Amino acid sequence: MVAKVKRRQGFSLFEAILSLGIAAGMFVVASGIDRVLLRPLRQDPLAWFQVVTVLEQPHRYRIRRVLPTELQLWDTQSTPKNKAISIWRDDHNVLRLTNEQKQGYDPLLKRVMQVKWTEVDRRGLVRLTLKQEGLPWHSTILDLRGSRGS
Repeated sequence: MVAKVKRRQGFSLFEAILSLGIAAGMFVVASGIDRVLLRPLRQDPLAWFQVVTVLEQPHRYRIRRVLPTELQLWDTQSTPKNKAISIWRDDHNVLRLTNEQKQGYDPLLKRVMQVKWTEVDRRGLVRLTLKQEGLPWHSTILDLRGSRGS
């Protein structure tokens, strides 16, 4: 007795699930949301305030020069006295504090897309406007009057 093999049409359950998985993966890669799903952007809501706290240490920094994308300061509590430092955004989108030759590395804030420094009319005040990846613009006025005894 020869059994007749019944030909079936369509996909098996396994084939259907596999094809849906492949289609979903292709959609994710093609649409660009793979970055959101595979490597979510982690934001620390306190990071912005920590940067402001570091820069506004009482009587620590005085303004040396304000450029549109860089802030140059005097560190009045360093050795030797009044050491020149710079705050700027590097090529890796990190707002960093360095010496005036841009050597050294003290990261202040990551994922900084744009930074603008503007001197305010009152001496010793500077407006910091900053755009971080995935967040709205932040803006504040920093008090950088430093110590008057130097």
